[in-house]
Amino acid sequence: MEEPASPYVHYYNRGVNKEIIFFTSDNYLLLIRKLTEYIKEYQIELIAFCLMPNHYHILLKHENQNDGSKLIQRLFNSYTQAINKRYSRVGTLFQGNVKKRFIEDDDYLAETIKYIHLNPVKAGLCDKPENWEYSDYREWIGLDETIRNISVERDNIFGSTKDYEELINFEYQKF
Repeated sequence: MEEPASPYVHYYNRGVNKEIIFFTSDNYLLLIRKLTEYIKEYQIELIAFCLMPNHYHILLKHENQNDGSKLIQRLFNSYTQAINKRYSRVGTLFQGNVKKRFIEDDDYLAETIKYIHLNPVKAGLCDKPENWEYSDYREWIGLDETIRNISVERDNIFGSTKDYEELINFEYQKF
């Protein structure tokens, strides 16, 4: 079966048996560092991400589907090896193969980005998405500097930084 031609792909997975995959703050930061390094190497655009204690969401934009899959495979193989070494564990950290969804239209793209950024609030890990350190929401609303070109995607989909922040604030009040 042929994969869709969409350049936007939402990758996600969780820990085996729904177990924790990030044990300390350093684990989250290690994965973020590796992700930042690999997107440059593969010349792939990172649109949004959120790392949760037992799962992750990463939204990439890339023309070549093989490059995105290779990046994700390399990223999480490397992460698993580092975690296994650090904690003297063996075996898999993740539940099966990474899942991916192709984003075919702007409405679904907008919903996916909001879903990723609201995930820690919905899970009860923080009261506002800007309080979760392991997501790029703070970059999306201009609280952290970014080396990525988030503003192009954000402005095309949601309007200004303030527009996106107000939309997210409205959304998380529903929880």
